[in-house]
Amino acid sequence: MMKYFPLTACLLAFSTMSMAENQFDNLTLEQAVQIALHNHRSLQVSAANLEIAEARYQQAMASFQPNLNLEAGFQRNNQDRTFTFNGAVQTPAMALPLGPGGALVSIPGQPLPINMDVKMFDRDVTKASLTLSYPLYTGGKQQAVEDMADKGVLIARVEKHKSELDVVHDIKKYYHGAQFARQMAQMTSETLERFEVLSELTERFYQSDSLKVKKTDYLRAKTTTEVTRAMLHEANYASTLTRNALINAMGLPLNSTLNLASEPPLPAFDATLDHLLQDAMTFNPDKQRLELAVQIADDKINEANSGYLPEAGLEATSYQYWNSYNSGLFNNDNRSGWVIGVGVKWKLFDAGLTRAGVSAAHAGKMRLEAQKVLLDNGLALQIKDDFLRIQRSRAEVDDNIHALGYAEENRKLQVRAYQEEMVETKEVIEAQLIESYANASLFRARHDLQIALSDLDYQVGEALH
Repeated sequence: MMKYFPLTACLLAFSTMSMAENQFDNLTLEQAVQIALHNHRSLQVSAANLEIAEARYQQAMASFQPNLNLEAGFQRNNQDRTFTFNGAVQTPAMALPLGPGGALVSIPGQPLPINMDVKMFDRDVTKASLTLSYPLYTGGKQQAVEDMADKGVLIARVEKHKSELDVVHDIKKYYHGAQFARQMAQMTSETLERFEVLSELTERFYQSDSLKVKKTDYLRAKTTTEVTRAMLHEANYASTLTRNALINAMGLPLNSTLNLASEPPLPAFDATLDHLLQDAMTFNPDKQRLELAVQIADDKINEANSGYLPEAGLEATSYQYWNSYNSGLFNNDNRSGWVIGVGVKWKLFDAGLTRAGVSAAHAGKMRLEAQKVLLDNGLALQIKDDFLRIQRSRAEVDDNIHALGYAEENRKLQVRAYQEEMVETKEVIEAQLIESYANASLFRARHDLQIALSDLDYQVGEALH
């Protein structure tokens, strides 16, 4: 895995940077990556999403833990509360003596009408209670919800890593593009200098009535020089444009200026295709996110199945009432006390709601598993394509290095021969153009190789180089 410099070390490396002018000299790829990781807004968004996911996990964990609630309140009624007793009371049958030692007289029972208001409590009531509630059994819903929340945190971490990979991939693309444009501009400038020298030499030969150099040679040299000058303007524009794109991707002000460090040697690459495929299936963030989504689908199935099972809970309450009336409802026995109980709730019929939820959860899992197969196939194809691109570009780099050596030697020989008027002007121009083409082809092959390596890092999900 590529080891990036710590941000503090990166900032210390810019000892020549003027903060007022936003000037960056000898900017390396590692430094550009660290600055972008520090400035990019998408990483701040993904970090916030991770904090949200962790908070939701804590919420899910707390929702099934014991809850202790304290309630207190004061209540004033418009008048004292009373209880109305309206009805009849049946008196019991009795036998009463008429006098001492007298005969007993039987008195039959009879209804006694009663209509009265009984005061229960004064109008002002103060109450305080402490209640403990705890779910004893949820039918598997608790575990399913907690597992989904935990995997939500893992997905947020994967997405944060994916955002970092996006930033690094973009910076590599823009940095290597800026390097390629800078090299092309520098090569075009050097080519223009050689053509200007050739044009001056051709003009001297032509004006000295050389038998080898004619006016057509003079015009050909002038035309080639001016065309190269026009190409230099285009190359400088491309170089400036790619540097501005890099500045924007790094999150720097648009008025910043930067100079790129010299391009380092190409990194070694000896990974095998099987090893790359194995790493991609392990570290690719899209693959990780989809696998976690399949696991969440299993948890959703468990949560839906919990609707078939009962729920049980425990609740305990301790209370205290304050009221100026000592009788009635709030007598000495009822003013304080506690209550504890266990309850069970079981949905015996819900019109197929639970069954539909279970079916939907199974269908969602089937869809994710199908997407997982498509992702695996697509990822394997992309890894193989990047691997083949790297092999092709490496072969092109080697071949272009050899071609450039031959073209450079040929150009030098042609120039020396032309100075002695031993070759024609068009042969010297052709040698110059072939060398420039070989040089440009080498720069393009190196750029393609760097981009292919960057794409491979991005698909694998970790920096290999």
